[in-house]
This record gives sequence, C-alpha cells and structure tokens, in this order.
Amino acid sequence: MAEETSCKKPAWLTEEYVEKKLRIYFNNDSLNLVKLEVKPATANGENYASVMNRINVEYITKDSKDKKPATFLLKTTFADKDPAAHLLINYGIYTREIDMYEQILPQLADIVRKEIQDTRKLFAATVNVDRERDSILFEDLSLENYKVACRLKKLDLEHTHLVLGKLADFHAAGAALAERKPGIFDKNYDRGFFNKHVRGYEPIMKNILKSLYRTLELNQDLKERYQKKISHLIENIMDYGERSTSVNPGDFVTLAHGDIWTTNVMFKYDDEGHPINAIFIDFQFSVWNSPAIDLHYFFSTSIHENLRLEHQTELVQFYYYKLVEALKKVKHLGKVPSLFDFQQQFRAKAFYAVFSSLIFEPTMVYNGKEEPSIESFLSDDEEGLRIRDAVIQTEESQKKLHRILPFLDQFGLLDEM
Repeated sequence: MAEETSCKKPAWLTEEYVEKKLRIYFNNDSLNLVKLEVKPATANGENYASVMNRINVEYITKDSKDKKPATFLLKTTFADKDPAAHLLINYGIYTREIDMYEQILPQLADIVRKEIQDTRKLFAATVNVDRERDSILFEDLSLENYKVACRLKKLDLEHTHLVLGKLADFHAAGAALAERKPGIFDKNYDRGFFNKHVRGYEPIMKNILKSLYRTLELNQDLKERYQKKISHLIENIMDYGERSTSVNPGDFVTLAHGDIWTTNVMFKYDDEGHPINAIFIDFQFSVWNSPAIDLHYFFSTSIHENLRLEHQTELVQFYYYKLVEALKKVKHLGKVPSLFDFQQQFRAKAFYAVFSSLIFEPTMVYNGKEEPSIESFLSDDEEGLRIRDAVIQTEESQKKLHRILPFLDQFGLLDEM
C-alpha cells in the first residue's frame, strides 16, 4: 500500500488511479506504487483557469525491488461548484486542451521537427489524457531543467527573441496542418477571450476596469486625461475586443496559442545561463485567428517595459522574418503577407493590447497579500471590491499607468472606436 501525502486534490486521484496510468505509460503491468505525494504546482497569480498539482511517486517493479522515484504534473478543471468552472466551461477550454495534447500538438511537433528542422522539444509529453475527468497528466519538465521565468521581472531581449522564434514555428506549423487537413480547426477553435459566442469574461473585465477607474482618483493628472476614457471603455470592452479578433479579408490566420505569457513558457538554459530552448504550455485558449493577437498579448504581459514601449515594431519585424522562413520550409500554399501588410495587420489588432495591458497584466504580476481568484474578480461584494482594488492599486501598477496609458492613447486605442 502506497504512503499517501495529500493536499487539496481531486477525490478520484487515488493510489489505484495513478498506478493504473503509470503501468500504461511505462508499459509494465508489474509496476506497484509505494508512495504518492500530491502538492500544488503553481502559486497564486500564476494560473486562473485550472488547477495544477505536482505528483511525486515511488514505485517498484518485478525487475527491481529498489524504489524508483518519478514526478509528473496533473492539470485538472476546477470543482463543479467553483464559479470559475461555470465561467470557463462555455469557452470549451478543457476539451480543447485535451484535443490539443491528444491530436494537434503531436502533429505540429512532427512538422516542426521534420520540415522546419528544429529538433528541440516543443511541448511537454503527455502521460495520460482523461476526458471523463477533464484532466491531463504530463511529464514534469523541471526534471530536464526547464523552468518558468519570473513573472514579476519579465523577459529580456534574449528570452523574447527565443519565444518569438518558437512562436513563428508554431504558427507556421499550424497553418501547414490546416492546409493538409481542412476543417481540423473548425470545431471549438473560435472561442478565445473575445468571440461571437460567449461573453463569460465580461463581468471580470468590467470589474477590473472599474477598479482602474477608481485608481485614477489617486492621481489628478491621470484622472483628468484618462478617467472619462476608461469609463467609456468599461461599457464597450467586449464590442471592441470582438472587433480586434475579427478576421479581415487578406489577414494571415493560423492556430494562435491564445494565452502566451510568462508562466506559460518554460525555458532551458546552457551552462552559462543563456536560454537555449522555450516550450509552450497551457493550450486552453488556442484559437484560429491572427498571430498578431499572440504578439500583442505576449508583448503586453511578458517582456521588459522598455522593449515593449520602445522596440515593439522591431520585435514584430523579427518575428515576421522568422515566420516567413518557417512558412517556406513547410511549403505554405497560401499568400504570405509582406512585412508592410503584416505590420498593418498587427496594428489593426492593437486593441488586444488594451485588455492585455489594463486588465490581465495587473492580475498576472500582483504579488501582494490578497488572494485574487476568478471568484473575486466576478464578485460584487465588499471582499471582491477590496481584492480588485488591491491588485490595481499596487505601487508598481500605478507607476506603469504613467507610461502605459499614454502609450495606448497615442494610437487612439482609448478613444471611441
């Protein structure tokens, strides 16, 4: 009988369950679990759409009575009664991510490896997919020395270039797969944060913007310049967001990651501390759309502020050349946009940077005493109000507003659109 040390975990995550899955994964029916330990794998602020647990096990087999250790990650949905579950279920994110790991990602990895000729790992290997329980068991890449960069410090140019190169390969492979298997992304890949089917995130986005509106009271200059604009934005956030994700004639479209930010990327480093590979995780919001939404989201949430505010156009150019190179290797049949056209497409999707910057980014980098959650962002009670204000009113967030609001405003992104 395994020694079990547990934290808050699914009731079905038993010794028998894990043992059965590992017997299949290792192709060894003699495997017996002797220890099962479950611990949270993410800290507050790192994941709002699912529950991640790290599973540490020890097992023996008939070939060896010595205990062998192994570590895996288990990703599950929230409990049925959790408000987050009710919000997220209509976006189809759980079945979509299972489809991604079971069907799409292996094919993308094959294209990247054989045609783009990048043999580096693209994503974590899947140990088991359980559709009945909406869960995925992964290999633990920390054992291969992959690690997540600090969400507070964000990414420098070296890390940013690496992510953009890998993102270009991912996008090119997605476009190639869609050409070879028409219709593969037709079902359930149309529901990103903004879409024409469901507006579950609307109260969250409005509530956080209302906290921003109140925060502007703390600075007379910002209040005079932007409070009225934020008020208008509160009432129109979903309409403008949907417009920013509408596909226009001539747009280059592909499979976008949909939630590409610091904690959804893991890096591997050489002996001198330089990043040599980046893999993507968390494909719940993968969507068929413009790759520009990935770029806006990534720039707004994950890179050093000076890179975003002063070098964004250069970064788009860097990504574009990587994309064109990859599209040639996969023999993409569709029209490849010129750099001018792609920069225009990037600008046309720029409102995506507004919600990424003003709504999501503050929640991603919050490091205070409160415990923000989807429930607290939805709630209209006093506690929810206090938590949202605490997230928006940190000293660091208020400092950023002096640069981010003028940056967005210069493009007309805070005006009526």
